[in-house]
Amino acid sequence: MKTNRRKFILTTGSASLGALALTNALSLTATAATPRGLRARIVSVGGVLKIEINGKVFEPLSFRSFRPEERNIREFHQAGVRLMSILHTGMDCTLDVPYSKSGEIWTGPGQYDFAAFDRQMDLFIQNAPDTYFNVMLQLDTRQWFLKDHPEHPNSFWNLVETAGDPAWRARTAEALQAMIRHSEEKYGDRVFSYSLFCGSSTEWYTNSQGRGRPDARIRQHPMKTAAFRKFTGDPTAEMPPLDVLQQTSNGILRDPVKDADALRYWKFHHDIIGDAIVYFCAKTQEVIEHRKLLGIFYGYLTQLNSERLLQEGHLAYERVWNCPDLDIIYAPAKYGKPRAFEGASGYLLTVDSLRLRNKMVWHELDHTTYIAPTKVENGRAIPGSGSKLKDEFQTRMVLRREFALSHTKLTAMWWFDFFGGYYYAKPLMQEVANLVRVQQRLKNVAMDSVAQIAVFGDVRSMFHINARSSIADDLLVNPPDELARIGAPFDIYNFSDIGHTKLPLDRYKLCIFLNAFLISDEQKEIIRKKFRQHGKTLLWLYAPGYIRADGFSLDGIAEITGIKVAQRTAANSHVRVDAKGNFAQMKEPARFGFTPGQATDATKRDQTFDMRSQGLMETAPLFQVNDPAAETWGVYGTDGAVALAARKLENHTSVYCAVGNIPAAVFREIARHAGVHIYYEGNDPVYINSRLIGIHMQSDTAPVITLPLRKPCRLEELLDGGEVRGENGVCHLPREAGVTKLYLLADAIR
Repeated sequence: MKTNRRKFILTTGSASLGALALTNALSLTATAATPRGLRARIVSVGGVLKIEINGKVFEPLSFRSFRPEERNIREFHQAGVRLMSILHTGMDCTLDVPYSKSGEIWTGPGQYDFAAFDRQMDLFIQNAPDTYFNVMLQLDTRQWFLKDHPEHPNSFWNLVETAGDPAWRARTAEALQAMIRHSEEKYGDRVFSYSLFCGSSTEWYTNSQGRGRPDARIRQHPMKTAAFRKFTGDPTAEMPPLDVLQQTSNGILRDPVKDADALRYWKFHHDIIGDAIVYFCAKTQEVIEHRKLLGIFYGYLTQLNSERLLQEGHLAYERVWNCPDLDIIYAPAKYGKPRAFEGASGYLLTVDSLRLRNKMVWHELDHTTYIAPTKVENGRAIPGSGSKLKDEFQTRMVLRREFALSHTKLTAMWWFDFFGGYYYAKPLMQEVANLVRVQQRLKNVAMDSVAQIAVFGDVRSMFHINARSSIADDLLVNPPDELARIGAPFDIYNFSDIGHTKLPLDRYKLCIFLNAFLISDEQKEIIRKKFRQHGKTLLWLYAPGYIRADGFSLDGIAEITGIKVAQRTAANSHVRVDAKGNFAQMKEPARFGFTPGQATDATKRDQTFDMRSQGLMETAPLFQVNDPAAETWGVYGTDGAVALAARKLENHTSVYCAVGNIPAAVFREIARHAGVHIYYEGNDPVYINSRLIGIHMQSDTAPVITLPLRKPCRLEELLDGGEVRGENGVCHLPREAGVTKLYLLADAIR
């Protein structure tokens, strides 16, 4: 996600230490308080995860805002929204205005102004009288503490420096439990969930390496060093200097032996944050005893670029997602081009791995509507206000598109009225009410994924990349955007889940491995026994199996792909795909490759770690196919060396692509060759599951949807009304330029 969209920093405290008269229960212990009556849990209704509160099922649609007020609370309530989220904190953001205008609650050591908490709760209860609430609590170091302890790191901006400190954890957990106990004692019959916010933008980010900090050249802190020594088990361990942390011995890749010190540090950098999350989840459950739900923002593998992916601390998410104390993961809709009117949207997460764990994904719509304010109260410009959606029509269609994505992927959704006023127009609230109506129409409709494509993104491999490379963009961020336009649905998982007992492997005909540079012997055996079977097609990108315990091996690529490769000496990574053979459907050759980079001396980087100012590294090493038994599907544009090839093996087909950024047209033809059913041949994004078909009509082509049916069918249009009838599964949709439609299949696909 863009750094300037949701990045907030602590600057001032808002509550006076003198407000002790408002303090409630200053010497509270850590014992649990029985929640008042209400019990909430996640339940599956027809394959869709929903919220059950006291035995009643609620559709997972919600509202939140940094500026809740009578109008937006009341209007969302009138639109039918019955779940709302409330952020309780008086801390300031980078715009020098507070997240919440209700004031600070945690005012001193063991001191709490619960009147600030009550003011905001009362505002919601008065204007949404039959609504249930998700209480969001910010754990960051308060300004009053930083003022008294100037040597202490600010957890909001330097989370990795504080995350492992026992004193910080204990102090923060005490305040967390005190606030939850107050909430339960006074509002326990209205609160269905709690959420834990910490770190930059409240999403558990850390910027510890100094980007944007006044003290950017301070690399280490005693608190961080102590945590690092505990992590390593070495009481004398020192964190490597920056030149070691930045060094990669083989182009953009870290050597497991030569760069072991850096690998150890980067593992710590992420694990210490994941460990803190698990700690605070456990402390929360000491109070709520699993009677309420618990959620966080965390795990953005398919959004953060290489620099941010390595530095922001989200790569411990697999452990966090496995935490039994956690129920919900939140994430905004994909940032950049995907969220524009011309985009396809998407997730920052490997969402289907969360589904394997029965965890709910809550998709956040924080899009800048056409009427969104451009400034906050003090006159400061709101980041992102310069990229508003153009008008009412575009805004409504994007809201529909996000709804279609969320519902076909079986995730929850909320509208985020950022700093207020984003929805203060009658047509927008009418659209919200329309979407709530559709949600109710679908509440008893069973549905499931019908994707025949499985995509796998790896966490461990990304510790081996240079933060100044574009490899995360090329292999993790961009491919889902292209896959959204191939005309067939896909599921996306963590590579570590290839052996998960609930993985529906039999359904998949094409498996895409985005960045599996590091593959264990156990994983190789799983691939051999389960994936190389039943005629599946396996597509491998860039350097699969190239990293081994003792270094790098071209044989590793050949072993996992079944295709022999050689290291390439030419620097150009541009690829031309020949439009012949299996690519006969393509109108023109597709050109793709790695993001162009600026080659620089990796040992002479700015010590502030603000690496974006220096450009990107050229992607290296590069590879080319050197296997006469493989069929050529694409070549490098400079010299005709093979860059994309396929080989039919005994029980499966292997496809290897030496570069990233594969365009939708090429993905589509690889999928077609694998036997994947293509529902739509156009470039418009489509959203499909067993009962729903969504399309955002961005092109001039009248859409034709081909279902895997051999009988008449009927599609009910849910958003505007009407129906489409099809023969033998072929459905001609009426073209409406720019409109998002969502169809319910009256006859199930399967």
